[in-house]
Amino acid sequence: MSRIQNLFLLLIVIGPLHMAEQLVTSIEEFYSIQHFFAGYYAWFPPAAADHASVILITIIWTICSVLLYAVLREGTPRLVVMGILGVFGALEGHHVVQAVANGGYDPGVITCIPYGIVGFLLVQAVWREFQRSRGAVAGVPALVAASR
Repeated sequence: MSRIQNLFLLLIVIGPLHMAEQLVTSIEEFYSIQHFFAGYYAWFPPAAADHASVILITIIWTICSVLLYAVLREGTPRLVVMGILGVFGALEGHHVVQAVANGGYDPGVITCIPYGIVGFLLVQAVWREFQRSRGAVAGVPALVAASR
């Protein structure tokens, strides 16, 4: 689990650097997110915008609370959360794809590389830990499970 913790710590360090790169160069992803929220707010009449905000905050806070609760649990719930966060990190590689497609720099492409690599390594470490714990539950000796 210490490898997972160290890789997650790296994501915590690289994440703000990635966001800072985007703030310095362009915040185009912000407009994508803003477009999503505009679609969300369109579900409500303008007079209910405050209610829409409270509902959205409640949903987001509940999701964060469930994720934090899972991290506090032992075993699979903790690994699932770490795996999801690793996948999000690995998916930041979309900046490389966009840079290649556009034939030039894409905001966030420099820091997305270490972020994506660490995300991938985190998913890999989570998978190994999951396999190791599954082998231990099934009665397979830890040495055999670790060699897979």
